[in-house]
Amino acid sequence: MASDTASQIKSSATANGHAYQRIEEDIRAKVRDGRLPAGTMLASRHKLAKQYGVALTTAQHAIANLVADGTLESIDRRGTFVAHPHRSVTGATTATTTVVSEPAPETREPRSLLEPIRHAPLIRPMTESTVASLGIVATSLIDQAASPDVGSLWARQAIRALEEVFAAAGGTTYFFDRYPDERGPYDHGIDDSNAISMGEAIRSLRENGAEALAVVGLCDGRDVSDEIVAAVDVDSVPVVYISWHEMRPPVAQVFYDSRYAGYQAAQHLLRKGYRRLAFLAPFQESWLQERIDGARDAVRHAGLPESTLVVFPRKPLPERYDPDRVRAWTYATAKQAFAEYNLFADPAGPWGIIAPNDFTAYAIQQAATEAGETAGSDYGLIGFDDEPLSCSLGLTTVRPPIEAMGEEAGRLLLRALGGEKGGLQVRLRSQIIPRASTSLGPAAPAKTLSSLRRVSTSRS
Repeated sequence: MASDTASQIKSSATANGHAYQRIEEDIRAKVRDGRLPAGTMLASRHKLAKQYGVALTTAQHAIANLVADGTLESIDRRGTFVAHPHRSVTGATTATTTVVSEPAPETREPRSLLEPIRHAPLIRPMTESTVASLGIVATSLIDQAASPDVGSLWARQAIRALEEVFAAAGGTTYFFDRYPDERGPYDHGIDDSNAISMGEAIRSLRENGAEALAVVGLCDGRDVSDEIVAAVDVDSVPVVYISWHEMRPPVAQVFYDSRYAGYQAAQHLLRKGYRRLAFLAPFQESWLQERIDGARDAVRHAGLPESTLVVFPRKPLPERYDPDRVRAWTYATAKQAFAEYNLFADPAGPWGIIAPNDFTAYAIQQAATEAGETAGSDYGLIGFDDEPLSCSLGLTTVRPPIEAMGEEAGRLLLRALGGEKGGLQVRLRSQIIPRASTSLGPAAPAKTLSSLRRVSTSRS
């Protein structure tokens, strides 16, 4: 019986539309004729996908639409049930039926940015007012809300902003999870060694009706442009890649400028009155070199000699960024720099220290605190990324424009869906968040770092 249903769904979908619409029609028919009475609990999404012979996302899409129009109701930790008559929508026969059970946008309860995405699929029902459907896929794991991975936080922020732009235009979005529990565990946010491939994710989104695609690649470990191009015709289907680095064409892209972020960091310290700068670089990464180059640009544009900025250690280290060891590397490098350059007793005045990112800045701050020195009075300290702990530690940081990247990606996609061409790359600038660590004010009580916790596995 299940095989008959699956073959009927497949043949019907091929002839008349998307598979998820045929699944909806089948379930609605069974509800109307009593084969699925009110209160009946449906099988799991995985079992339904197997029963109908479709991908998991196809089953999820169909069930989400049925829940939205009141045919079904989902009860947390219990399952999905056929709704009682007063909750269902009379005459709902297709996926384009106007949704009446969802509150108006202005009264809808906003979702927290910390809501875990992978356990709450971003699927909204298609309605008559829908402009287009957007499929979203991430290059790295979007982990639990309590995850210390800044990449997970950034991905959630970018996706929320992207969704808001599409929702305001009447569009619908849904998310493909490349990291199902049965394939885990995964090593940090960028491990995709046993994840569902990017190509398979994109093809599934397209098969389920996605007319545009957004690939969220914040803190991704590699360039996936080849995989995107192999999976979809980017000349006919709008695709935008949201990333922390510049990517090869022809995929349209929104990214932030790491070189300019380094420029901003050095410029901020110089304007605060720090006349000597040290950029600590205890590992090698392309984004770190871009930040160093930007800092050198700022020194040159200020009319100061190149010796104003010291990159330590002098010889590039062979190690690449390793989240499990980078704090120890940075701590040791800071100790060496303090001793070699006498950073805290320079008669010319306090030095400003630039860390590769906030996570490494915490290790520098710890080493300085142990030496009895306070950031903001004895030396200046600035990082990048605006990690959650940076506010409480008073760390000045360069905040990447994550929400703006999501918004810009949404606008690019909507314009592309409207027939506009061009604008293949949008480069955005970060923002300085000044805090006590660069204030050059009176000495303040040193922050205790005894409870310093590991807050990031980000590559940037």
